[in-house]
Amino acid sequence: MAHNIAKNAVERTSAALLDKVFPDLGKVAGGAARAVFSAVVRTGSALVTDLAAAMDGGATSMKGRQEKVSGWLARYDFAAPVRDHLWSEGVALVGRDTVIAVDSGDVSKEFGGAGMEGMEMGYDASRGVVAMGHSLLCAAVVARRRAAPLRLALLKGRKGLPDAETDLFDAIVGAVGGDGIPVHDRGFDSAEFVGHAIRSGHRAVVRVKELSRDVFGTGRSIDGDMADAPCVRAALRSPTRRVEATVRWRAGFFPSGDAHLPVLVVSSTFNGATLCLYALNFVGPDASARELREAAALAANAYFCRWSVEVLFQDVKQCFSIEDARVRTFRRLENLLAFCTLAYSYFAYVLPNCGAETHRLLKTMKDSLGEIVESFRPFVANVRELLRMERTRFISGRPRKRKPPDMTAFLPGFSA
Repeated sequence: MAHNIAKNAVERTSAALLDKVFPDLGKVAGGAARAVFSAVVRTGSALVTDLAAAMDGGATSMKGRQEKVSGWLARYDFAAPVRDHLWSEGVALVGRDTVIAVDSGDVSKEFGGAGMEGMEMGYDASRGVVAMGHSLLCAAVVARRRAAPLRLALLKGRKGLPDAETDLFDAIVGAVGGDGIPVHDRGFDSAEFVGHAIRSGHRAVVRVKELSRDVFGTGRSIDGDMADAPCVRAALRSPTRRVEATVRWRAGFFPSGDAHLPVLVVSSTFNGATLCLYALNFVGPDASARELREAAALAANAYFCRWSVEVLFQDVKQCFSIEDARVRTFRRLENLLAFCTLAYSYFAYVLPNCGAETHRLLKTMKDSLGEIVESFRPFVANVRELLRMERTRFISGRPRKRKPPDMTAFLPGFSA
């Protein structure tokens, strides 16, 4: 297959990434990793049939290529080195107040899935259906316009998620020291998890799910008690959005077993909706009014940034079609998810930052497709379209300047 500018650019820019991610694989396994990654980048598909069709098989038949890809996915553990790479890259981005968004989801199949190892029935909230699937646990660093995946872990079936959530929290705390703010949605609001997080001593935010929990000793609901709490107007900012919000706060005690642990409850109201948060370990017992206000604003802003992890889920699923995968074993699916996540990271952070290569690729997109839209999904789609084309246009030289109009007739004293 003839190489064009896009194919050459992708091969050159991905080579260094793959060398970094898979440094210890042998020649055969390393070649397999490069072949599968290249196919995922080119096709945006997790179907073995599509991946095999995208490979240059020489004299090998289509069926032979399919069997080869399936065998690679079953034989080698590609997920572990990808997991280690994303973890080290993500941890390096974490600063003092960097948001680490954590969420749980699933990889499910509304139709089929019974023949796929370990899949169990459960509710798929993204589609509002009951489907076969595996649980998915994600942590992402919100330090750029798009969240950087820190961990995307596939859990077999629908069991074991609470323990995995606690283990991930402990791993994050151990890796970042006192930096970063892990932020969790309301699915993490359990006495066990919140109590564990408070006892860790590390700052964290958890959205309140059980509003009936009595944390102020008044016998009233949390949202009822927060209505007359101190408040301040604050601008909440994420890498892509900004809103004006009313932030309220009140100190209370979280019931965990026989203990009542100190907690700062924060409410954030914007766009006509109010949500309540637990801000864990943000302030000490003798915090001043100013410290409480600043902690509440920081916690509210941290949760506002959490939406980036939802976008990450959506991008990985839609841009790489991981839920379309039809592989029978859990290991194959885990490897495919690892390649899809690595391909997301490549498109989001590697390819757009390759200097002259990026400039040349963008210019080729413009010359070949007419227009480039500066957002992630169109960027991915345009790269793939270039990869499919056997010939592309690349117009060299500087653009021609328009000749200025003759303004002589408008000069003072000019006679027609």
